[in-house]
Amino acid sequence: MKKTVSVSLTLVLVLTLLVSLVGFGQENFTADLLIKELRRAEQLINDGEVQQGLESLRGVQSILNSKISEFSPDDKRAGVSALKVGYVNATEAFTVFTDAVKEERQSAQAKDEELRSIREKAIQGEISKSEYQKQADILQAEKLKAQLEIDMAMVEKMRSAPGFESVSDQLKKLSNQVQPIMDELNSTLKNMRQGSAVPKEVNNTLSQINSQYQQLDDLLTKLIESKIFQIANVRASEAGYDLVLRQENVVLYGNQETVDNLTGMTKKALQEELSG
Repeated sequence: MKKTVSVSLTLVLVLTLLVSLVGFGQENFTADLLIKELRRAEQLINDGEVQQGLESLRGVQSILNSKISEFSPDDKRAGVSALKVGYVNATEAFTVFTDAVKEERQSAQAKDEELRSIREKAIQGEISKSEYQKQADILQAEKLKAQLEIDMAMVEKMRSAPGFESVSDQLKKLSNQVQPIMDELNSTLKNMRQGSAVPKEVNNTLSQINSQYQQLDDLLTKLIESKIFQIANVRASEAGYDLVLRQENVVLYGNQETVDNLTGMTKKALQEELSG
């Protein structure tokens, strides 16, 4: 499971803001246009066009500021007060999930340490090149197994948590996909340790397993990411926020006196749902 979430943009716009502005007969203002522009910015950032995406976001911000400034704070007809704005650091919120599989992550890190150790031995001439390659191949396979175990442990924790019932079918599907991959990897590892594996076949098998792992890990990461934003959305709405942004690649600057960091609130809610 990845330590960080993908660079996708997520903006949670509470509908009360849009409805309040549209409701005052602004001929040139429609919520649909704003949402369309937000989606465009999201796609640009997902495609790696970060600068263009940010420019699109600035355009949305300019429109909102323009419309809001047309009303005075005490305009009873408009009923518009200062916006309640917050942001969530999704990468930090993601640590709730990585911390939940801390033991499994330590096992994967231990394999990295072993790989570094035998690499140093090979450099210093303490082991032969062929022996290094044999040990390194086994450790790489063991590291891949440890990475799969991280995802499997995370999936099982989520499946057993009441707060994740809404995605239980998706989690079950992921679990069913991981198990046969793990079985094949265990069989390959057994042959490697016994010395009966054909190197070329091993390389092809491990390459395929790694590709499958990456695909499953991406699916799990996106599932977790969607849960983070779902929780942020619900809790922000309950707390009366009008606009919530994702900090990464979206919030360039936030006045701590007027823009609230909702990351802690989001993490606490995620921990509650994960622990049941």
